[in-house]
Amino acid sequence: MSNDRSAISGVYSAQTAISDHPHHVLIGHVIIADRGTTRAHALVISQRRDGVHRLNFDAAWRDGVMLSFRNEDGTGCTHGHCRDAPVGMILLSAPLFHAAQAQGLTARLTGPSGAIDIFAPAALFNEAAARAVDMAPDDLV
Repeated sequence: MSNDRSAISGVYSAQTAISDHPHHVLIGHVIIADRGTTRAHALVISQRRDGVHRLNFDAAWRDGVMLSFRNEDGTGCTHGHCRDAPVGMILLSAPLFHAAQAQGLTARLTGPSGAIDIFAPAALFNEAAARAVDMAPDDLV
């Protein structure tokens, strides 16, 4: 994907369930986006609508270290379909992204909705990385 007006180009992985919480289904996919010489990696998290309530988190943690997390709101509507509600994204440094390619990413989301553990499998990160190979020079990867 690319947008000439914003000069942003990017790729994304498939979506998969990243939480086994008994009452909420969280879905994740990985994006890689370039703008000029800057590359961003992120795990995008959404909530499958369950008809009960929307989850609200303000932080993500991994091994006791706070990750760069941005919460999101909105309808989650695309192409006329409103299926998932956005939760947020975990922005990943290049080293953390590369580690996630090898072992996946385990994290705990915390906030007003409590705490939910997530696991994004390595396959998501590898799929996004494979799609990004033709996107920009090798020094951004």
